[in-house]
Amino acid sequence: MELRIAALIPEVLVVSVDQNDKGGLFSCDETRHRWKGITRVILASGADAEAVTRQIEGQFNDDGAFDVTNYRDVANVYVAELRSRETDEGYLFGEGDPGVILIDSWSACFTLPEGTYPGGDF
Repeated sequence: MELRIAALIPEVLVVSVDQNDKGGLFSCDETRHRWKGITRVILASGADAEAVTRQIEGQFNDDGAFDVTNYRDVANVYVAELRSRETDEGYLFGEGDPGVILIDSWSACFTLPEGTYPGGDF
């Protein structure tokens, strides 16, 4: 899904797309975890990251699978959020470093198989 979001950016604005090979697990509670991942989209020089973020967001407004919201973070960066209407999966995207769109994702909470160590990469 991170790559699906990245693919919505017009090709002329994209220098590269870098999706982490692995993500990590984070606790939801004492017995459940969620997987988190990230993809970085390096934009062409002069591309307006906020306009790109709004353009991606607009493509999900009528999608029906996600609730779409947005906000400005503490650095006044425009961030869009997609939350699945069926699961607890979600996505945040907006400008990270200048000229870079970060796409952060997380899964619904789940229980690991017995004996699985939750540390490290997944």
